[in-house]
Amino acid sequence: MSDYAPEYTRRERIIFLVKHMLWFVPLLIATEFWFFDRLEEFSNQAHCYRYGNITGFHLLMYGMFVGIPLSSAVLIAALEGRRSLEVLRLGQNPLPGEKVFQRTKYQFGFKAKVKPIALFCFIGFFLLFSVWGAVQAYVITQEEIPCNDPLAVDSGFSPVVPQPPSES
Repeated sequence: MSDYAPEYTRRERIIFLVKHMLWFVPLLIATEFWFFDRLEEFSNQAHCYRYGNITGFHLLMYGMFVGIPLSSAVLIAALEGRRSLEVLRLGQNPLPGEKVFQRTKYQFGFKAKVKPIALFCFIGFFLLFSVWGAVQAYVITQEEIPCNDPLAVDSGFSPVVPQPPSES
């Protein structure tokens, strides 16, 4: 057995790069030119949108303080979790037969387990940050200013309750 992990060939590197650029570039373009514009418009009047018992302001605050850290933890776990568990189980990094981009010497034992342990610590940090964010979002949304805009938007999700006729 060699002391070094097998490397990707030049052709495999190019295919890897092109494959990932095919999904990343459209996502980047959609995010920059569509999502952020819509988010800016929505956030300016978020407190005027109603979705049942919550407002758009609640969605923004909980999305920012809970959704972003929680989705980061889930994404990291989904992309690297299985591999990191395998490295912890075998005590070897890179894994047997795993190709690498540059010349990499195999590591064994505790030295190989440092990165997976750090990864799970980051996942735990993001989960704790999400719990802390839920408390912060709750506190912030209690101080919400009601919408006084006569053209306030009803999202259609809240039921329309008929008001009794006023006596005049």
